[in-house]
Amino acid sequence: MLEELLRSCQENGADCYLLGDLFDVWLGPGQISLSQTRRELDALRHACESEIDVVVIPGNRDFLLDSSFERATGVAVGGDHLLLETGGQRWHLSHGDLFGTADRGYQRLRTVLRSNLFRFVVRHLPMFMCKGLAGFLRRSSRRSLQGKAQILMEPDRKVVGNLLKDGFDRVVCGHYHRPFEEKLDQSEGAGSFTVLEAFEDRGAHLFIEDGEMEVRYLE
Repeated sequence: MLEELLRSCQENGADCYLLGDLFDVWLGPGQISLSQTRRELDALRHACESEIDVVVIPGNRDFLLDSSFERATGVAVGGDHLLLETGGQRWHLSHGDLFGTADRGYQRLRTVLRSNLFRFVVRHLPMFMCKGLAGFLRRSSRRSLQGKAQILMEPDRKVVGNLLKDGFDRVVCGHYHRPFEEKLDQSEGAGSFTVLEAFEDRGAHLFIEDGEMEVRYLE
């Protein structure tokens, strides 16, 4: 479905912002040479060569995306969030996992996995060890999710509200795999909070033009 999305962006002359978990797992620079992601990498490179901008915010599955991925595809790897200005509005785009403040165990693990030390170690591991580590982390994540209370997997509305107070008109993220749209009214600001459904389900994405958005699907 990624190829279809990129093709649609090319046809509409639209830039593409990917909110993380573009890959089920990204093992570091060594994955560029693997056949399992060659099709996606070629599609991204072709889209960038067609002169549309493609930007990805690393998610919790592909947080090791780095400059080697940028060189191989032409895609820009962003930070924890992006600012999109459209129709006189300021939109905050992110993967969304930082909004899960109640899940302190995950936030601690996130800090470790995204540290410079961990990145250095992974870059120097043989690929078979990277695959083993990735499999271990995915299995641990699945077991952890099964035992977590629902409240631990909800975005913190206070964090979102603070972004609205800082002048954003809309906050958009993925990560939670339960789509919803909310209007938040904080004491110093009001705006909208949008969570997208998992892209792999129906290819759900937002088409944004002049501050207006439309949810589209690639079924």
